[in-house]
Amino acid sequence: MSIRGVSQLRALRLVYCDVTGSSRGTKDFITSGGWDEFIARVSASAPATTTSATNEIRRGCDPHVRASYANGNEKTVGLKNLGAEAVATHCAWLASEKGARGSKPMRRGRHFTKRPSVQGRWTPFTFGSGVPYIDAETTRE
Repeated sequence: MSIRGVSQLRALRLVYCDVTGSSRGTKDFITSGGWDEFIARVSASAPATTTSATNEIRRGCDPHVRASYANGNEKTVGLKNLGAEAVATHCAWLASEKGARGSKPMRRGRHFTKRPSVQGRWTPFTFGSGVPYIDAETTRE
């Protein structure tokens, strides 16, 4: 996404492991040429800005893609056990974002009521003196 015609994406880094199975879709995305096509498409859409794109092999690490934006924010998306198409989709989503922060957390936290339930809380003594509840009609036979 661009603000006033300037693309906000500054760097895109794709990290994966060449051994583990959780990186299989990411490896397929890179070896099939999808990563190169994606980078060419991103750089062609914003020729005025410099966007660096790298892919990095880190053994024992789950695959993820990290994007850095012009406002200094970074976003990381995990790609564990995703297919090549899903990896391409996540990379496209990160490239099209503005880099704004996520949704704001709740202001006051959990809500606690001032008036408890009319029925009251359940306790072991709810049905009378701690004795288990036995229905009189089911015991007659």
